[in-house]
Amino acid sequence: MDLAEFDALAEVLRQKSAASEARHGFALIEGRTATADEITDIERRMGVILPSRYKAFMRNYGGGMFGFVDLLPVIAEPGHDDLLTVNDREFPDRGFVAVAPVGTGDYWGFPVTGGRCRDEVWFRFHDAGEPEVVADDFLEFAASRGLRS
Repeated sequence: MDLAEFDALAEVLRQKSAASEARHGFALIEGRTATADEITDIERRMGVILPSRYKAFMRNYGGGMFGFVDLLPVIAEPGHDDLLTVNDREFPDRGFVAVAPVGTGDYWGFPVTGGRCRDEVWFRFHDAGEPEVVADDFLEFAASRGLRS
């Protein structure tokens, strides 16, 4: 799936998000976007290359709530978790880059090989079990987890 196809799928959520914000004061898409320079800086600081579709998503939609999934923002407000702080704490060896907490101590994210994140999104258990592939790329993951009805 490319970004244009994803945008078409996400249009209904964008409309619901705008209506929810107007009616109830909260958005279904938080939109903590990151600039290309901010993403490049985080890649440098983490010592990894993030997948291109993930970077495109973060520039266009951002972290925070995206429908039914909570995504770590690239840059967070002071005192809140972001991509760097969670991964420094949970996965300092950089064999895995967490991008979304599951809420149980588990994470969705990317396995890393040679400093480069793979495109696939994996579910990583915090205590036992082998990681499992959940999506071929980040846009598929965001569509299946965030846009479900």
